[in-house]
Amino acid sequence: KDCLLENYKGLLENIGADIWSSGSKISAFGNFVPEYIGPPPHEPYVKDRDLFYTIGINSINKKIKDYEHDFCEYGVDPPLANAENVEDLKKDFLMSRLELFDFNNLENRYFELSLQEILEDEDEFVCIGALSSIFMICCYLRGMNRFLMDLALNKRLAEFIIKSVGEFCIEFCKKELEASKGKADYYGTWDDVAGQDGLMFSPEVFKKYFLPLYKEIIEQVKKYGIFFGWHCCGSVNEVLPYMIDAGIDVFDVAQTSAKDM
Repeated sequence: KDCLLENYKGLLENIGADIWSSGSKISAFGNFVPEYIGPPPHEPYVKDRDLFYTIGINSINKKIKDYEHDFCEYGVDPPLANAENVEDLKKDFLMSRLELFDFNNLENRYFELSLQEILEDEDEFVCIGALSSIFMICCYLRGMNRFLMDLALNKRLAEFIIKSVGEFCIEFCKKELEASKGKADYYGTWDDVAGQDGLMFSPEVFKKYFLPLYKEIIEQVKKYGIFFGWHCCGSVNEVLPYMIDAGIDVFDVAQTSAKDM
């Protein structure tokens, strides 16, 4: 870990970069997460670094051709795929999972650097923001194609899933903020609501369903004086102004080659 920190800081200095991701993980959004004390995933599913497995989302490791490492594919065999209406789902299917986390014990999920070690390093800062990708969590639970179809043809079910995911993300955020005890500097989240050529759905859908939930999360984060960062791949320019007005401090754009970006 010391080698990574030393070399990474040297690289940033040489290229003149004035901002970088902390917590000892290059280009991560949030590094400290509450300890998960629930059951592990059943084979062939695996633990993923974004903790999606902790809320019932299935992931598997897949080989990438010509590379030596595996790629973790999220959202395999979506657990809500067979639901046809709201009555097929339990009302607390997500909120009940909050008890599977020990929010009093924040862990660095990438390296064995403690919260105190980072606080004592003036070049470091503490990043949080796990399980806050509202749209993507909906997709991984339901299946992306099904969820997008629900938004058009089965709105009652889509609204129930969004409401359930949103309530969980907001409550998880509150508990995570309380656990950080004011020591966190940055709350980073990502939600890929766009593709290369545009949004996955209309701007009106984003404003109606997702923007209010993000406003609530941002409001909670700002109570602690923490910077809020939002990442989205693809052409998100149609809704980015809404998120700016909602109070994001940082927009982490990865695809400047996307349409109109």
